[in-house]
Amino acid sequence: DNSCRIGSMSTNMSSENKLESEVEQHSYTLKPRNPYDVHVYYDGIDERNEAMELRTKMQDKFKWMRFYSPKDRPIGPHPIPMWEADFGAYDNRRKWSEVRDFIEAEHGNLSVLIHPHSMDGDYADHTKNAWWAGEAINLRIQSWNTNL
Repeated sequence: DNSCRIGSMSTNMSSENKLESEVEQHSYTLKPRNPYDVHVYYDGIDERNEAMELRTKMQDKFKWMRFYSPKDRPIGPHPIPMWEADFGAYDNRRKWSEVRDFIEAEHGNLSVLIHPHSMDGDYADHTKNAWWAGEAINLRIQSWNTNL
């Protein structure tokens, strides 16, 4: 399934709604810091290889992003291995659509999460404010405070 979702809403919308969504109006206010994180999940050697290929493509295309070492085991809220990148600086917040469009086209069989760092707090940023390409992963966030 190569569908893409923001929170629980599918981006497979009517053309009228799709047009509205293209005007990058988010329902949250970003914190004045690194605005977005990208998590690329993999399970098994084939997906890991695919994830590393995507990483290389993104490093070539988005030289302004910061890339972190792959985590080949579950860590924190992430139930399967993944690698992470971020937008580096608040000034890069307007590049969200460019990164999203690239990931939407290139994610293949992988699950990819882009989440903001908003004033809504971590729980909202990983649920209702999250954007997924591929299958959404059930993150281990049940114990997070939903009011932050």
